[in-house]
Amino acid sequence: MNRSSLSKHPSGVALIIVLWAVSLIATAMLGLAVLMERQIGQEVAALQNARAMLVAESGIQMVLNPELLPGDVEAASQQLSARLQEGWKVGKATVPVKFTIRTEDMKGEGGKVNINALLLGNKAVARSILQNLFAQWEVNLTTSSALIDALLDWVDADQLSSGSNSATEVNARNGPFEKIDELEKVLGWAEMAKEAREGGKGVDAIKKFTVFGTGKLSLRSADQDVIEAWLGLGPGSAQTFVQQRLGPDQTLGTADDGVDLSSLGNPAEWQDRVNAEEEDLWRVTSTGSVGEATRKVVALISRNSNPPQVRARWSEEEAP
Repeated sequence: MNRSSLSKHPSGVALIIVLWAVSLIATAMLGLAVLMERQIGQEVAALQNARAMLVAESGIQMVLNPELLPGDVEAASQQLSARLQEGWKVGKATVPVKFTIRTEDMKGEGGKVNINALLLGNKAVARSILQNLFAQWEVNLTTSSALIDALLDWVDADQLSSGSNSATEVNARNGPFEKIDELEKVLGWAEMAKEAREGGKGVDAIKKFTVFGTGKLSLRSADQDVIEAWLGLGPGSAQTFVQQRLGPDQTLGTADDGVDLSSLGNPAEWQDRVNAEEEDLWRVTSTGSVGEATRKVVALISRNSNPPQVRARWSEEEAP
């Protein structure tokens, strides 16, 4: 169709312009709809994330109740989780809501090896304790000896190697560990952790250590292998003590727990390095879920404070 033909049929030109405009508007509207859908999705996700964090925090607040013993936390968390589920709705739809507290992690922090206090104290004692502990985990003697040298070099202030391997001073902090995860940066840690994990006991080595507390080992919450290594006892020597410590209900953290040192040999040799009193600093890991959003909060709670107080807290995203 030439120019003279279009001038004779103006309605045809108008139709083409209208169709072009409609197509342009439709494309723009489609793009806008996609953009709005994406923004709404992001806002919903952000809202669910915030709610999940609040649910996780509710678990921490629950444990701050001085009347709630650690051994009763699992049942209490199930009840509170059910209450939250009952009242949480969006429109007419019920949103899945729950929080859980990892009771297997809810132990006194004093029952772990305070790596800073140990390494910065008597080095001979530190070597003996760590060597005993790694041996319990079926770690090769060469692996454990090299790692102990590297651990000592990490915290000491000088640039001199504790053993024959000068590489232990490379990238060392030359000061105390600030976070327990820093252990994974120490030369030889990965190899030791692998041997411990693949050994007969399947030990997650990093969970045995802490940077919090006084440095004395709490006999109320320490694992059997840690007690035996700390006190210089043979494997299995603390089994009777650990069983009796749980009391008649065989549950750690309940009212009938007790400590009887008579089965642990001569306390005079190690009583200045242990604490048999009621545990103070407890680690609480609370996970909150709202819909598809999940958040985790970890807190160290001083149970002996009146009222109990959070001494340290950190959070991490567990799932998108």
